[in-house]
Amino acid sequence: MAPSQRSQPVEEQAAMSSPSLAHDRVAIAGHQQEIMQEHCYGGNPTKRQKGKGVHHEEPQRLRACIAGITMGGLWRKLTELTARRATDEELALCHSREHLAGLEAASRTAARLRRPIWLPPGGCLEGLGEDELTGKHATGCDTYLTAGSLEAARHASGAMLSLVDECLTGGSSCGLALCRPPGHHAGRCSSTGFCLLNNVAVAARYAKTRYPHLVKRVLIFDWDVHHGQGTQEIFESDPEVLVLSIHEFEAGFYPNTGAATETGDGAGSGYTVNVAMPPGFGDACLWLACAKVLLPAARRFKPDLILVSAGFDALEGDPMGDAKCTPLVFGQVTSALKMLARDLCQGRLLLGLEGGYASAGLALCVEEVARALLQPLKDDEPFAIKKDLSAKQESLLAIYATRLAHRTLPLRLLEGSKSALVPFGKRKRDVGGSAKEPCAES
Repeated sequence: MAPSQRSQPVEEQAAMSSPSLAHDRVAIAGHQQEIMQEHCYGGNPTKRQKGKGVHHEEPQRLRACIAGITMGGLWRKLTELTARRATDEELALCHSREHLAGLEAASRTAARLRRPIWLPPGGCLEGLGEDELTGKHATGCDTYLTAGSLEAARHASGAMLSLVDECLTGGSSCGLALCRPPGHHAGRCSSTGFCLLNNVAVAARYAKTRYPHLVKRVLIFDWDVHHGQGTQEIFESDPEVLVLSIHEFEAGFYPNTGAATETGDGAGSGYTVNVAMPPGFGDACLWLACAKVLLPAARRFKPDLILVSAGFDALEGDPMGDAKCTPLVFGQVTSALKMLARDLCQGRLLLGLEGGYASAGLALCVEEVARALLQPLKDDEPFAIKKDLSAKQESLLAIYATRLAHRTLPLRLLEGSKSALVPFGKRKRDVGGSAKEPCAES
């Protein structure tokens, strides 16, 4: 938020926002390397000792993102937002006070020992003593914390909050936050899967809390190859936040959650949507999942804001996934999301970095996304299915399983897909007149 707006009441800020948002401007946040590089398993990356271990979640990821945008000639076209630190009150919108206190205590321990410490399997810190935090790396531990990690995580969440403020006070309607560490595995009382704080989840709650007259419903779309079980847990009972994830799902693949039958709980039943893809899914499968599940779900839900957990470990060759996607598809999906946001929520579309651990590929993916955000909107149907689009049968079955799981739930995806997916022609039908399932065209 601009300094001149900070002291204004929320009602006045809301009045500044109009249906005619700045579609030609794209904000960038979270790119301050001097803050984010403090989260580094091998110590200061500029003074790393020979033989020091490294971790997949390292500062090189942020440098790769910046390099991709810069080498693509796009950086000067973006609106840079000032670094912002999320407060305890903002983080407590999604995380328990006890868990935040546990992270602070762990940070102090790491500072005193002057080395990284490993968080326990499951990431729950409440009630743990120093002995449990200072042991050697045990089986099941995947998330580290240094003296500067929590500060970096606060700024990662703050980057998303900066985008929300910019978007909802009349600034750029689209934005990208380069969040390090990532966040979608962090739950209300847990920090796991390389994640400390849930950046996108905090942004969703913050938008609804600070701008209640503008944002009542939020769609969170997660395209990371890993299921964001933390985001799902935080919102599984909330009917005003739709969490939709397209991810790899097989026995033994982290985090072993995200089956199609996981559809939410209580009042939130039907507002958790999981497309559990088989290993090896690629561009066509991701696009079809968006067309057959995301598109009808979003149109029926009618969000006021779309947030994206943008992980790029579904890229072919990423060391943390088995998918076969290319950088190009992430740009194409982003373009379609811009069209969807235009139709549903005044163009409000904000993305936060999650996974992506192959530096060269990550740079290309982020470049494609930034380029798509900067391109003028096309007057096209979002997620239109081309006739020559083909996908593996296993992926088609996974998509159909999700639609079937929601056939009687509020989003009615089995019905919604037929009414929203093929606006440009007649659906193919069998002799009996029923739509064929599953196939790419239906």
